Amino acid sequence: MNNSYQLKKLEGFDLVEVISNPKTPCHIKQKAIRTLRNIIYKDRQLAWKIIEKLLPVLETFIIHPRDNDLQREALWLLGYVRNHLSIGIIENLIASPQTPPLLKEKALRVLGFSISRGSKLAAQAVERLLPILESLIVFTQTLDGLKKMAIKTLVKGLPLKVDSPKVEFPKESYNFVSIDDILSKVRSPHNPRFISRSLVYDLNDNNILVIKILKEKQHPSSLLREGYWIKYLNKLKTEGHFTDVRFDIPQLLEFCGGYVIKLTNIPIRIPKEIKLHPDKYAICFVISKEYFCYPNETQPEKVLSWQEIKEVMARCAYLLGYLTSLGIIHTEVIPLFHNRIQIGRRFDRGLYRWQFKGRLDRWLVSCDWPNFGKTGIRDFEHIISWGEKPPVGYQDRSGLYRFIGNHLLSLFLVTGSYFRNRKREMTGWDHKGNPVDARNLFNNSLFKEIIQAILLSYYKGFVGKEYLEKFPFDLDNLIQRAIEEMGVDRHMEERLRIEDQQRMSDEEFKEFLITKGYSGEEIKGFVKGKEDIILLSGPHLGGFNELISLPEMIDAITIWAALCIIGKYKNGL
Repeated sequence: MNNSYQLKKLEGFDLVEVISNPKTPCHIKQKAIRTLRNIIYKDRQLAWKIIEKLLPVLETFIIHPRDNDLQREALWLLGYVRNHLSIGIIENLIASPQTPPLLKEKALRVLGFSISRGSKLAAQAVERLLPILESLIVFTQTLDGLKKMAIKTLVKGLPLKVDSPKVEFPKESYNFVSIDDILSKVRSPHNPRFISRSLVYDLNDNNILVIKILKEKQHPSSLLREGYWIKYLNKLKTEGHFTDVRFDIPQLLEFCGGYVIKLTNIPIRIPKEIKLHPDKYAICFVISKEYFCYPNETQPEKVLSWQEIKEVMARCAYLLGYLTSLGIIHTEVIPLFHNRIQIGRRFDRGLYRWQFKGRLDRWLVSCDWPNFGKTGIRDFEHIISWGEKPPVGYQDRSGLYRFIGNHLLSLFLVTGSYFRNRKREMTGWDHKGNPVDARNLFNNSLFKEIIQAILLSYYKGFVGKEYLEKFPFDLDNLIQRAIEEMGVDRHMEERLRIEDQQRMSDEEFKEFLITKGYSGEEIKGFVKGKEDIILLSGPHLGGFNELISLPEMIDAITIWAALCIIGKYKNGL
């Protein structure tokens, strides 16, 4: 049979002969299989009648391949068919201990593809394969590619029962309220001051009054969202949630039935660096005076002891996991970016997608003022219900898994920043251009204890029971590598590309360079849009446009997030 065989003119069962004939060249068989794949789109029943006759031949191509490309085409054809027999063959390949690891990885990829195309049969196969997939994930000798594909397929197909609240935000209506009106609702307010954008008063009962004012260019809907979740979480607390763990939820002040207000006056000077919304939208609440106590303080008198930091990190990990199990998801524990300069240019706004192992932008700066602390989880404007439309990149079944990874990554980074912030001035490059070495600020054993506590506490919060097995990765090596990468500022540079400069106005370009430490005279030497500008904005984890320099951290998070999904599924059976 020569290479000029007119495959496109072949109809129906002629393809069976072409593919089955041992004399047909492999590349012609590949084309014939692709032709069959096209028939599936036009007439699935006809395609299956043909493929059914070919199943023994296709299995031979897959299990005893003479040609890797032919094996791939045969396997993917089964993924396109997606019926009981084809999914059964794929499932058996994954389940069989005789299947070589590389073929098992390919079969998992095809099964994952079938799930992404809406195949319920493929998703049901994942449930049956769960013990095998779990063993591939936890076995330390599993090849990396096979382990990653097992995780990817599992989180796509495993159905989780996660109830989520139905969110109904109040209509936007804002009352004008004076400071005197606000202060009349609390006892003995004194010592007014700004903490970031919030106007804060001390109260006599170890609490504070916080008047949280909208930032410039923000929409008041963020305050509506925060107020809604404050009320909802307080309701959960009255129903018996959070009884065995400290979680200080603000007590919201309401005015004429609403909680988002427009301030008519501010009694003290607003610091120049704080840019508030011109209409002074705000919400007001009473909370413990420890509300602004962060786990990674830089001021020596505020730094948490070793016992305190371990307790706070473990407790907040538990709370994040527990809230996520209720379908209440904090979307920004800390801001995570691959490249924050590209917020306005990339479809993903430069946000970090940890599963791709890209460079992590300004990791230490990202940890400043995390959205949790001694009082628990905070800044509820970043909370969504899993029942809402999730953000871009989180809209399939594995979106919950990616949020879990975000949480674990954020907690890991903040732990690293706790050590670095003991001497925050030790950052960057020295006068000779050598990276600052701050590894001596880290305590290896404490770092390990905190990370262990984070992982176990998050698992318990999300799954509802403790993890009792050994860690499925080398925690000692992970901590050592984390200290090497977080403790030495090798990666300080980022590139302000021409495209990003062109998106800025002249004033925005100038202001951006000022924030990077350039003087007015130095800025005059730049021509906007002429060439890429190298900025020293780190430390980053990884060089610009490169992979993350701490892949061991992402590998551990990948595995642990998958184990959380598995544990939650098992606990719900």
